[in-house]
Amino acid sequence: MTTRPAVSVARLLTALCLALVLSAVASEAEARVRPAQLATFHDMRPVIFGTFSGDPYDGNVDKTDALEQQIGRRIGIVNWFQNWSGDEWTKEVHPEIFAAVTGSGRLPMLTWMPSDGNARPANDQPEYRLQRIADGALDDFIAQFARDLRDLGTTVYVRPMHEMNCDWYPWGGMTNANTPRDFRRAWRHMHDVFEREGATNVRWVWSPLAESVPNVRRNRLERYYPGRRYVDVMALDGYNWGSTRPDMGGYRSFREIFRRPYKRLRALGNQPIWLAEVGTAPEGGDKAEWVRGMFATAKRWNKLEAIVWFDQDKERDWRAAPNDAVAAAFRG
Repeated sequence: MTTRPAVSVARLLTALCLALVLSAVASEAEARVRPAQLATFHDMRPVIFGTFSGDPYDGNVDKTDALEQQIGRRIGIVNWFQNWSGDEWTKEVHPEIFAAVTGSGRLPMLTWMPSDGNARPANDQPEYRLQRIADGALDDFIAQFARDLRDLGTTVYVRPMHEMNCDWYPWGGMTNANTPRDFRRAWRHMHDVFEREGATNVRWVWSPLAESVPNVRRNRLERYYPGRRYVDVMALDGYNWGSTRPDMGGYRSFREIFRRPYKRLRALGNQPIWLAEVGTAPEGGDKAEWVRGMFATAKRWNKLEAIVWFDQDKERDWRAAPNDAVAAAFRG
C-alpha cells in the first residue's frame, strides 16, 4: 500500500524476536528452536528462508521447529493454505494459528483461496468467479475476514489467489469464465474492502506462477498485476519437476526457472520480491546441489527478500530433508 512506509521483513523479524526475548528470555521453547548452531537472520541475509511444512493448523509450529533442527537453518516465515469454504473451520480466521507463528518469532503468510476445497473439478466453481468477487457478491465474507485479521493486531502477510496465470484454480484467468481483467478488478476490490475495514496490518502478496499455463500472450503474468498501490510484495511460485515430467519443463536449475520471471517482476515495480513456493524433485539430478545453487544464485539478486520452501511429499518429493545430504545443503 502506498499510504504507509515500507517495512522490511528483516526488521519485522527483528522486532518479533526482540519482543520474544523481552517476554521470555529463557523459555524452554526458545531454547528448543534457537540453538546456537542454527543460522541467524543476519547470517542468511539478504534472503530470509520460510516453509510450508504442514503447520500451523493445529495451533503449533512443531513441524516447522523439527525441520529447522534438521536443516540447521533458521525458518523465518510460515506459510499455510486456507480455502474460503468446504468446511466451517476454513471459513474463519484462527487467532491461535497466528499466535503460534508470531510467538515463535516468525512471520505468518496465509495463502487465501476463493474456492470450495471439496469441489470437483476444482477449477470450475461459478460461485467464485472473479467477476462476482469484483462486483461485491462476496463482500460480507471478505469484510468479516478483514475485521478478524485486523483484530489480531500484528503484521500479517496474505497471499490471495496465487498462481492466477494457470488453469487449475477457479480464480485462474483462463478458467471458470474469468479473464485477467477480472482478476485485477477482484484483487483491487478485496484490497479496498480491507482498507475500508481498517485492516492496515495486512500486507498483500501477489504471487503468479513463474511460467504461465497455458503459456500464451494473453495469459502473461504482467496482465494480472493489480498495480503498485495494491501490492506490498511481489512473488513467484516455481518448481523443478524433474526428468520424469517433461510436460512440466523437465529437470531445470533454480536459475533456469526463476531468472527471467524475476527480471519481469523487477520491471513491474520496486516492491520486495519473494519466492512464495519453491521445491525440487529428486529425479534427474542432484537435489542437494540444486539447493546449494539456489542459495548461491539468490545472494546475487538484490531485490529477492525471501524464499519459502514447499516442504511436502505430494506430486513429487519436494521435502527439504528427505535425507541427510539434502538437509545439509540448506546449512550452506
